[in-house]
Amino acid sequence: MNRVASGVAALFVMAGLGLASCSSGGASQGAGESSIGPSTTASLTLAYWDQVQTPTVEANIKAFNQKYPNIKVTTNLTGYNQYWTKLRTQAEGDNLPDVFWMNGPNIELYASNDQLAPLETDNIDYANYPKSLVDLYTVDGKHYGVPKDYDTVALWYNKNLFKAAGVDTPTSSWTWSEYHNAVKAISDANKGKGIYGVVGDLGGGQETYYDTIAQAGGYVIKDGKSGYDNPDTIRGLQFWSELLKDGSMAPVKVMTDTPVLDMFVSNKAATFWAGSWNAKSLDERYSKKDNIDVIDLPRDKQQATIIHGLAYVVSKSSSNVAAATELAAFMGSQEAALTEAKNGTAIPAFNDTQGDWLKLNPKWNLKVYTESAKNYAVPYPVSKNTAAWNAKETDLLVPAFANQGDIAQAAKQLATEMNDLLSKEK
Repeated sequence: MNRVASGVAALFVMAGLGLASCSSGGASQGAGESSIGPSTTASLTLAYWDQVQTPTVEANIKAFNQKYPNIKVTTNLTGYNQYWTKLRTQAEGDNLPDVFWMNGPNIELYASNDQLAPLETDNIDYANYPKSLVDLYTVDGKHYGVPKDYDTVALWYNKNLFKAAGVDTPTSSWTWSEYHNAVKAISDANKGKGIYGVVGDLGGGQETYYDTIAQAGGYVIKDGKSGYDNPDTIRGLQFWSELLKDGSMAPVKVMTDTPVLDMFVSNKAATFWAGSWNAKSLDERYSKKDNIDVIDLPRDKQQATIIHGLAYVVSKSSSNVAAATELAAFMGSQEAALTEAKNGTAIPAFNDTQGDWLKLNPKWNLKVYTESAKNYAVPYPVSKNTAAWNAKETDLLVPAFANQGDIAQAAKQLATEMNDLLSKEK
């Protein structure tokens, strides 16, 4: 699942209605205005959406309670599809959880509507996290999220399909042209067999066109304006149109009917543009693990991969902002990150704690995900109402890809409509 496809309809509705202003007594207590200690008594709620990560969340709360035994933390697990709808309702009722998971597309909306407490405290050193991820959760110069985990995008490849087609396997220096020639040769060698050179999720940009836009030197949004009418941005989109038009890539309908991860696992695709969260699924589902590996994405003007990740945030209306801030700080700490790494479902954000995650399968080049985060990652594009123009991307770009239409024309129309939406953001 695309980890940032976050209930677009629900968020869009919330943006239209506006969020309630915070008014409870806790709102006046800044994150750094009150210290807590082992004797502090408080009751906090912590909300998250991924049941798979429950053992990690519970283990870290248990460790937190070793330091603060009198702070009771009640967890609230809500399914991913319902999470944002519930959060919207809680925000409108001024009843947000004390601490909760946040993602990039939503951070500006909640922060700009005065729902979150700034997290400026000596207990959080933001130098301990990838700068691009810290920047994602910084709004108007203030930190609002303690990074929890991150994900980047890389290229998985099937060695046997390359060998059978007589094509050399990818290297970290491959250009777009070299990559395109390789995957076309593989598709051509497998005509009529339902095997393709490449698959990827074109329904959302994170694992595909956001990356190539950045590689081409373009951008999705900058200084409050859309970049979809920028020539380099358009070239980043045309990369995918060209793969689709000559059969190098599976048709959009095929990738809609069968999830792209399933296609790669069943040896129906030679390459797979995939976020790091897919690694655990591949380890569990792909039997002949020596037959696949992962490498840097091909490059154009520059190397680039989109970085996104989750963060812990604190409700400004919490009855005890100081205790909630301490909990958020601990959940993003080095100790918690080491527990996160053992879980294997996400790369912990705290620097140099990724060792156990990299051991998920030592034969794979998984370090490409962590090295790219340090060296050439580009933050996931967001605004105050990201979901509104995310919906426009789906409405305009996906049909152009699927029907092999004029992607440049679709992109320019998207820029116009996106700029109209951006101009209405308050």
